[in-house]
This record gives sequence, C-alpha cells and structure tokens, in this order.
Amino acid sequence: MSLIPRKRTTLEFLDLPPEVCTLEELEGSLSDLRTVNRYLGDTSALLKHLSAKVRGQRHLSVLDVATGSADLPVALVEWARKKGIDIEVTGIDLNSRTIDIARRYAATYPEIRLLVADALQLPFRDHSFDFVLCSKTLHHMKEPDVVTALQEMLRVARRGFIVIDLRRSWIAYILIYLLTRIFTRNRMTRYDGPLSVLKAFTEDELRQSALQAGAASITIRREPFWLLVVSGDIA
Repeated sequence: MSLIPRKRTTLEFLDLPPEVCTLEELEGSLSDLRTVNRYLGDTSALLKHLSAKVRGQRHLSVLDVATGSADLPVALVEWARKKGIDIEVTGIDLNSRTIDIARRYAATYPEIRLLVADALQLPFRDHSFDFVLCSKTLHHMKEPDVVTALQEMLRVARRGFIVIDLRRSWIAYILIYLLTRIFTRNRMTRYDGPLSVLKAFTEDELRQSALQAGAASITIRREPFWLLVVSGDIA
C-alpha cells in the first residue's frame, strides 16, 4: 500500500445541498470544527504565520474565505486586541445558514463583518484587503476550482495570503477516524473528518495549484497534526 492515499473526490456533507442536514447537525459540525481548529493547530498556525508578516503594522484588514462559524476571525480579533492592532476582518461563506451561525458566534466582535459570498467569485475590488486567509476549504473543491479560488484570493489581496489545508496521509486518516469516533456523535463530523484527509493535498499538489494561480513567491510549511500552510507575498 502506498504511503500516500489516492486522492478522493467524494462529496462531504458540507458540500451537499443545505436540506440534507438539519440545522442542529450543522451547528454541531461547526462546533466540532472549532474544537479541531483550537486543539489541532489551525488557530496557532494562522497566528504564527500572520504574525511573521505584520510586524510593526498597526492597522490590518483581513478576508477569511469560507469562514465557517468565524472562529478564526474571532481568534484574529482577540490576538489583534492584545497586540494593539486596529483590525477589520471580513468572513465569507457560501452557505447562508453557516453565516447565520457565524453571526451569532461573533456577535460581540464589532471588528468582524460576515457575508454570504462565493470563493470563486469574490465580490470585492482588486487589492481590497491586506491579507486573505483560507483554512481547510480548498480540498472541498474540484481541481480547476482550486486554482480559480486561489486566483481570486490573489486578486483581492494587497500584501499577502495564507492558505491552510490538510496533508494527505494514511496516518492522519486513521487518527482522525479514531478521534471523530471518540469525541463526537455528529454524523457530519464523523463522515467529513476522515474523508477530508483523503481529499487533501501533497505539498507538490498545493505548490502547483498556487503557481498555476499566478502566485509569484510562495512558501509551504508543515505544521503539527498534518497541516500544510501555503503563504506568499503580493508582488
């Protein structure tokens, strides 16, 4: 058996029409994702890589593509408040029910605005944000759409971008499968979590997508718990 699983293209629950899952199931799945982001590295990886790019900057505008329940925007605002940085974060998601959940979760953070929008057609002018972020979303897309989404992120970014996704691995698959059986009974999480690993990327695959999108200068870093972080500056 190959050390790297064959890339899958099966749809996850989060990719299906909204009526497939109840609102309660969606809320539970997004709550599980917040737990994963907090304890399995997404939040810390984002703050680590963004901090390296904004040293000395006192004002910051950020777009979070496919924001989910807006836990990363909330983490960004809390980080910025501690650093004395004036920040504005815009989060978008294609699912209106998800945005409704995010608005409730981020209700006490006036620095955050949340909109229903498509990552493949961002409704913003060129260079609208200092930085554009996207976490664990590209693996939901078909290969041509990955490049299109990256092109849109590059278009609206002034200074740079940070993309976080999973690294495809049998070990990661087995561990995520076991974890989802231990810490949640949500059927969306139990199905989507392991499948996400099999739909994810190798470093070379992510690098090629970023280069095809027109990224002039990128770095790819491995972070704990099988995360890949692709970041770059806008020329």
